[in-house]
Amino acid sequence: MRVRFPNNFNHLKVCIAGKNAIALNALKLLRSKFAHDEICIIPNRDDVGIDTWQPSLLKYALQTSIPVCTLEQVQQIPNVLFLSLEFDRLLKVEQFASKRLYNIHFSALPKYKGVYTSITPILNGERTSGVTLHCIDNGIDTGDIIAQRIFELGLQESARDLYFKYLAKGFLLLKENVDSLLTGGFKRTKQDFTQSCYFSRTEIDVKNININLKKTSFQIHNQLRAFIFREYQLPSLKGVRVAKSILSEEFIGANVFEESENEFILSGIDGFKIIAQKIDI
Repeated sequence: MRVRFPNNFNHLKVCIAGKNAIALNALKLLRSKFAHDEICIIPNRDDVGIDTWQPSLLKYALQTSIPVCTLEQVQQIPNVLFLSLEFDRLLKVEQFASKRLYNIHFSALPKYKGVYTSITPILNGERTSGVTLHCIDNGIDTGDIIAQRIFELGLQESARDLYFKYLAKGFLLLKENVDSLLTGGFKRTKQDFTQSCYFSRTEIDVKNININLKKTSFQIHNQLRAFIFREYQLPSLKGVRVAKSILSEEFIGANVFEESENEFILSGIDGFKIIAQKIDI
C-alpha cells in the first residue's frame, strides 16, 4: 500500500495515533464530526496496512482517504487534538506545538502504569480493572486523569479476555468524553502516586513463563490465565501449552496433578480444583 502524506497541515484538527480496534473505532467516530481532511493518523510502526486478528488503522485510513502523517509532522501543528490509543512511542510534550495531548491507558490509574496491563492485574488477583482517559505529560501514564471506567474482572477471564474488555470499554470512555475533549470542557484530577505501580517490559519474560505450583489454587489459576493470550503467548504444564484455566470450588486435596488427553487436573496447597485445558491444535 502507498502511504499518502498531506501537503498542507493547516486544516488538520485531530490526530489519532495508535493501533487496533480502539484506534479504528475512534477514527470512525471522529469522521462523523470532521471532514476527512481535518483528521490524520499516525499508525504504529508495525502496522503494514493488513488486517490480522485486529483491524489495521493504516488500511482503513488509506481506504477512506484519511491523511497519514509522521509524528514529527503532527508535532508542528498548533492546537491539534492528539489522541494516543495504544501508540507505540513515548512522547515529549515540549516537542509539540499543541498542548491538547491525551491518552487512553488500559488500567485503572494510578494502578498498573506501563505495559503488560492485561497480565499484571490478573497475576495480582485483582477483581476489577479499568480504562483511564488522561492528559499526556512527560512521565509514563502519569498525567492528570480526565475520566475512568471501572469494570469487574471475572474469575475465569484470561489476559486475552481482559484485553478485549479494554478495547470495548476504552472506546466507550472516549465516546462519552470526546465532546469535552474537543471543547476543553473537562476537569482534571491529579493522580495519587502513593497508590501507583509501574511495570516495564524487563519485569516479565513472556518467552519463559514459569508456573509455580507451590501456591494456592487461586494463585496457580491466576498464573495460568494471566498468560493465556493465544496471539502472543500461552503458558505450559509439562511442556504442553494451556489454552484455558478454570478454577472450581470443588475440593480435591492438596497438590494434585493429573493429566488426561485434553486437560490437566491440578490443585494448589489449599486443594481446590483447577481444570487446565490443553491447546486444540
